[in-house]
Amino acid sequence: MSALAQGAWGTDAPPAAEVQWAYALVAALGYLPAAIEIAAATLRRTGMSTEAYLRKNATHLDPGGPGDEILGVVFGDALESLGEEARGVVQALAVLPAAGVPLEAVAAAAGKPAPSAARPLQLLVHGRLASLDQATQTYRVTPLVRAVARKDVAGDAERWDALHRGAADAMQALLFWTAAVEGRPEAAMRRRVACEVFAALDIAPFRDGARGGGVLARALVDACTVLDLGLPTEVQQRLLEEAARLAGDALPELGARALAALEGARRAELASKRRGTFGTLRATPAARERGRPGHRDVLRKAVRANAQRAAARSAPVEDDALRGAKELLARGALHVREGALEAAASDYGEALAAFEAAPAAGDGRGQATALLLRGDLRRRQGDLAAASRDLERALSVFRAASDRTGEAMGLLARGNLRLDQDDAQGAASDYGCALTLLRTCRDRPGEANVLKVRGDLFFREGDLAGAARDYDRALYILEGVEERVLSQLRSPPSGAEERRRASARAAREILPQAELLRALGCEQTHARTWQARGDLRLRERQTALAARDYGNAILLYRDSGDRRGEAAALKARGDLRRERGALPGAERDYEDALRLFEALGDGAGQAAVLKARADLRCERGDTAGAALDYTRALALFDATGDPAGQTSVKSVLTSISHREDSPRPATAAVPR
Repeated sequence: MSALAQGAWGTDAPPAAEVQWAYALVAALGYLPAAIEIAAATLRRTGMSTEAYLRKNATHLDPGGPGDEILGVVFGDALESLGEEARGVVQALAVLPAAGVPLEAVAAAAGKPAPSAARPLQLLVHGRLASLDQATQTYRVTPLVRAVARKDVAGDAERWDALHRGAADAMQALLFWTAAVEGRPEAAMRRRVACEVFAALDIAPFRDGARGGGVLARALVDACTVLDLGLPTEVQQRLLEEAARLAGDALPELGARALAALEGARRAELASKRRGTFGTLRATPAARERGRPGHRDVLRKAVRANAQRAAARSAPVEDDALRGAKELLARGALHVREGALEAAASDYGEALAAFEAAPAAGDGRGQATALLLRGDLRRRQGDLAAASRDLERALSVFRAASDRTGEAMGLLARGNLRLDQDDAQGAASDYGCALTLLRTCRDRPGEANVLKVRGDLFFREGDLAGAARDYDRALYILEGVEERVLSQLRSPPSGAEERRRASARAAREILPQAELLRALGCEQTHARTWQARGDLRLRERQTALAARDYGNAILLYRDSGDRRGEAAALKARGDLRRERGALPGAERDYEDALRLFEALGDGAGQAAVLKARADLRCERGDTAGAALDYTRALALFDATGDPAGQTSVKSVLTSISHREDSPRPATAAVPR
């Protein structure tokens, strides 16, 4: 009774007018604490009297019946007052693992943006259908409520299937949520939450054919191999086994990756058991007392010294010719970014000749890299036949040298070439093969760049679902990779061993991968992916999410100093805000974009922004300001040679002049 009184009226006992009916309600609910809490919250929220509540549900309540039936009646009545959105969210919570789940994962499971899921979750917490852990900001439902919610939806096969597809997306969103704060104080807490969720995951419905099995398999493999969640060994092995089973024949690469990780986990377990049997290498107490290292320390130092000497012997010796060829490649890539394509072609040609003549470049990777860059440059210059020859030669050399990363970059460049040749199917095939190679090499930055390019292709071809998958996957990788890099910068590894590894890696590289990707046109991928996903969501009419994506892109462009990219994103967000009716915000974006384009001397960009701002001023009724902007835009379109822009601005200027009121003749004042 006290629980009902506290929940419904905030007192230790019910009001005098409610006492009789309160006792009757508690008895009708079979004295079940969960049912009493939910009923009390419903009474408090709706202001309904206990008598009215009992009369409304009396025909369905059987005090001697099963507890789940009583709870089902109270559950249904509560959801009736909370609304359909709350029903969908609590059903999503019931399908998720029986652990605390963050807002982002619940939103993904419900198929909603996080802000849209926050309000229903708050209502569920107030209605005692869900609970919120303030320390971790995670939501969960009690086992009884979970059972009732699952029973409520189990009869709808389509809804049940959609919820499990959302649950698979939620596990991927959980990884994104975990990786986003790596290196920050809350990272340990998020890893612990993710570990509990994955450990409680029930994979049986996906094994039985529920949708989302492939997405879940990828999330399971990433949870065990990409992020260090601290999963127990037995849980990790179980998840990897399930991932391999879910991948099946449809995703052979993912299945192979899961099996390889499973084998590695089993070997690590055996190694840890052996270490536990024979002990760790450490000095004996007697040796410590004498101030001298024990025999195990001496052996350990000897092993380390031998490994360092072997690595030094195996490190390639770079001669002057090879170093000069690498410098030519780097200079050519710089010329490409500066727009000096002829100078870049000359540098690439000289580098190719130097690599072919250098005796130290016996594996051919230098020649292949030079051919790759020259082929991509020829594609930009419009010589597609010569570009195709260079790229095919580069691919054959990369394959002969067993350089999978180089081969993937060659496939990326050939995919871009096939796009220029209007062969979208061939380009998609090349991008897919490149992704397979990069995933095999665990090259996460390269994978993110190819995903972005393939997402652009899907977007252009109208496959919005495919584009969304690739953009989301690329952002997941980029966010996680960048956070890990930041954490390494906060506590950088030190010592001669790390310096030796870095120098050996630099000696083996023909061109650093970041430079190679920039030379192939993959620059500012993180910001561009956010902007591309904003364009995608704008086409899907998800304007609020598009505005958020554009905002993320603007911040990234600004942080990296890419003023041209920032200006383009500001222009896109201004167009979106103007479409949504947020005219002051749109005008601010246009002004910021115009200022950046003016600083860059980009006439075409200035003209586009001026025309957009003039359209906005027309909507606000400022015809004089609009005419001024249109006139400036027309002059810039003339200077840049854009006939389409000139025609559109001239037509609008003509219509403005026709709308302007002709001056009225002055009238003499009537003398009093």
